[in-house]
Amino acid sequence: MSDANYNVIWAIKNGDVEAVKNFVEQGIDVTKLEVAGRRAIHFAADCGQLEVLEFLIRLGAEINVPDIHGYTALLSAIYEGHLDCVKFLLSKGANKTGKCPDGMSYLEVAESPEMKELLK
Repeated sequence: MSDANYNVIWAIKNGDVEAVKNFVEQGIDVTKLEVAGRRAIHFAADCGQLEVLEFLIRLGAEINVPDIHGYTALLSAIYEGHLDCVKFLLSKGANKTGKCPDGMSYLEVAESPEMKELLK
C-alpha cells in the first residue's frame, strides 16, 4: 500500500473528515480508492465514522459494492454494531436483503433489537 493510500485510510478510520476533504482536493478519488480489497466506504462503516460515510456518499461512493470478502458497507456497520451508520446507509438505499459470505441474512447477524427492527 502506498503512503498516500495509507494516509487516506488512516484519516477515514479515524473520522478526520477535513483530512479526507484535503485528499479529495489533491485529486485522490476516495470513492474508488481500494486497499486490501476494500474501499473507503467499507473502512468508514467498519469504524463507525458516520460523518466520513456521509461525505463519501455525497461524493458518489457506491453504497452496495462488496469488498473482496463479500462485505458491503451495511454489513460492516451491522457486524460492528454501528446503529447510526446502519440507519444512514439504509436511508441512502443500501440493500438490507443482502447475504453474508456464510449465507446468513443481514437480519440474522444483527445483534441489537433496534438494528433487527431496521432490517425487517
